[in-house]
Amino acid sequence: MPINKEKLAKKFGFVHNLEANTFYNKVLKAYLTFFNAYPGIYVEITKEFGDKSVTIDMPFNLKHGKCRKINYRHNEDYLKQDIKAMISAFGTYTEDGFHQMEIWQMGKNKDYGYVRSEYCPKAYIDKNKISESIMSDIQMYGHYRKKLLCKVQTNENGLAIVTATR
Repeated sequence: MPINKEKLAKKFGFVHNLEANTFYNKVLKAYLTFFNAYPGIYVEITKEFGDKSVTIDMPFNLKHGKCRKINYRHNEDYLKQDIKAMISAFGTYTEDGFHQMEIWQMGKNKDYGYVRSEYCPKAYIDKNKISESIMSDIQMYGHYRKKLLCKVQTNENGLAIVTATR
């Protein structure tokens, strides 16, 4: 059963824009764009920050302990969940594309760890990407509730990794 893009966009408050497969939400100041990605649909949301904007693409999902990028959806219910996660991530993105995440696990020697958010439930982070002040706090008090601004990408195996922090 094909996905009704217009109906789905309307459900999240987006109205059809002049461009094909692009919808706009005035309240969110965001564009929702659908792309055909065989055998399904790929979505991007471009959030405006004044004269700058950031593009939030399909989120990550955690399956069997591995977090991978979602490439497409052919099921409308899953696509709704993805768009909901993307919209809820708006408040955690900065205008330069960093995403706020929480450190939730550190390796035995604290030389690596994992960060998470609703948008990306598990991303590997090297300790060199964590500032010295946060690392000293982790050494003293533990990693719980420590927040970082991260840029997350996928490696050659498709797994989520943190490439930069602030």
